[in-house]
Amino acid sequence: MRRPNCAVLFSMLFAAMAASACSPRIGDSCTSSTTCSINGDRVCDLTQPSGACEVFDCQADQCPDDAVCARFSPAEPRLSVVACMRRCSSDGDCRQGDGYRCVDPQTYMDGLFAEVVDVQRPDARFCAAIATTSP
Repeated sequence: MRRPNCAVLFSMLFAAMAASACSPRIGDSCTSSTTCSINGDRVCDLTQPSGACEVFDCQADQCPDDAVCARFSPAEPRLSVVACMRRCSSDGDCRQGDGYRCVDPQTYMDGLFAEVVDVQRPDARFCAAIATTSP
């Protein structure tokens, strides 16, 4: 009886595990951009609590299915940032433990205007880290 080749078995096991692993989604926590995508199509925004996988400079209706393209504009419009953000319908869709909430861009944050630029979902809500202040 012939013994199986261990290298072949290991390769098959590794391929099966890799295929079954979930890819990081927009808004998932991260520690580096390679955590978000080995293809370089997503970056890890380490300015967000526990990091957040995002796509910067998105175009309308070009984000993954679970995300929307949002523009964040501070008082100075030339400093605006456009990024794919995780789409949500309630806080439970977001990383609440890290301080993320499902926000309506029209009432997003003091001093920062946000808008969804997608044509297909202009009224979509998205997950964002909400700063909390101590009393």
